[in-house]
Amino acid sequence: MEKFIEKAKKKIPSVDFIINETWNKLNFQPSYVENSFGEILIKFDFTATEIFKRYEKEALIELATLWLNSQKREIKNRLKEILSKKGWDEFIEEASKLFAEFGSLVQELEKDLGNMRKARGGKTFEKVIFKMLQFINIKCEIPTGKEKEKLGRIDVVIPSAEVAIKTPDRAIFLTCKRTLRERWKQEIPQAKLNQRIYLLTIDEELSLEKANEIKEKGLIAFVRDEILQRPEFFEITWIRKLKDLPKELKAYERFML
Repeated sequence: MEKFIEKAKKKIPSVDFIINETWNKLNFQPSYVENSFGEILIKFDFTATEIFKRYEKEALIELATLWLNSQKREIKNRLKEILSKKGWDEFIEEASKLFAEFGSLVQELEKDLGNMRKARGGKTFEKVIFKMLQFINIKCEIPTGKEKEKLGRIDVVIPSAEVAIKTPDRAIFLTCKRTLRERWKQEIPQAKLNQRIYLLTIDEELSLEKANEIKEKGLIAFVRDEILQRPEFFEITWIRKLKDLPKELKAYERFML
């Protein structure tokens, strides 16, 4: 049965494929991206999740097809036997046994899909930020290889990994966390000397406790625009609107020229 699950999972395309499908569907204009960065991130996340769910359904259909085809005669005979039951309670009892067998297979697939969903969400968030910044002509790079090892938990650097490593005071470091849950503090970096690190998140919740922990790490956080409408955040300068991120990055770029 494991081979059925692996074949069904192949119906789920790569993160990049889903990003491109979502991007083409939403058809953004550069001016909209630049002026509504936070709104677009949220819209993109929602749409990409819906597209992923569609592929999940295709994977489930594929699993059902493979399972049914693997035992055509047995299932056909059992269905005939079940349908021959005269009493409703007896019919339900026998039919439930058949569905339970397939249900256990679905459980295994769902476990894998759940892990894929979580990993996809985080990786999509990081890659979409990179794609959107490039789209509005902000020079940036996702570190890889040895540069990634040196930069650690940094997801995107502006303008490049080379600049970030050689002259960190002339770069901006982005750490992208779709949500700030569970072990979030262990998964984001501590700012070092001459490092300007921005934490980007679309988490719907942000407590004052988390805001203070972000400050302790020496980070500036860009969050959902509506969070800054709460009175307790009026005077907290290190928590800013995602909407304002492009403007701040471009201003910093000009300053560094």
